[in-house]
Formats: sequence, C-alpha cells, structure tokens
Amino acid sequence: MNAYFVRKAANHEVVGLFVASSAALLAAVVDECCDPSICDYALAPMGGLMVAAVTRARWPFAADDADQTGLEAAVLSQQWQDDLCDADNRLEWRSLKPAALRLLRALEKRPAAKEPAPHGKSGADG
Repeated sequence: MNAYFVRKAANHEVVGLFVASSAALLAAVVDECCDPSICDYALAPMGGLMVAAVTRARWPFAADDADQTGLEAAVLSQQWQDDLCDADNRLEWRSLKPAALRLLRALEKRPAAKEPAPHGKSGADG
C-alpha cells in the first residue's frame, strides 16, 4: 500500500491524501470526490497528519458521529510540510488520467451481471 497526495492538475487545488495499492485503485477512490482524469498525484513519503490539539473525537466513532473524523484540526508532519512546500518542489507529480482510463477500460471489459428472470418464469420460456 502507498499513500498519495492528489491535486487538480489545472490549478493545483488539493483533492486529498489517499491510500491505495496501485494508481488504478487510486483513481477509483479519487472518483468518490472528483474526476480522477483531471488530477495529478505524488507518492507521499514518510510523514503524516497529526491532531495537535485536544479533540473529542474517538476512533472507532459512533455512526451518528460519522461527520466528525477527528482530523478537522489536523496539521502536517514536518516531513510532509517540507515535501509540499512550493519553494522546494520535492515531489514528482504525475497525471492520474492514464490510470483512470485503464480503470475505465477494465470496468468496460467486465461481464455485465445477469438480470434475474421475471417473477414466476425460469430462464427459458417457463
């Protein structure tokens, strides 16, 4: 598994921090919030998000507290702060579009699920 920083390619707007085992699966999870084909990604090196202040959030959280992740006031570790600093430009950003297109092609090749026979009929002329 790898952690990835993801941003929109056009304006470098932050999309998020994601964990996936491949770029294609990264595209799948990014698709939950935006079109992955308009995004860039960079492998996140050692580092993390830290909750620097006291929080009421607890993990695991109750279903009715799902809108409170516990990371609302999180800050970047010093390593990630340095890596994401514009002046240093340490990260190698790549387009997520090729991986998004591979994912789409793979999904198109999957056989469609068979629809159940109408009520009271078998698969033939029942």
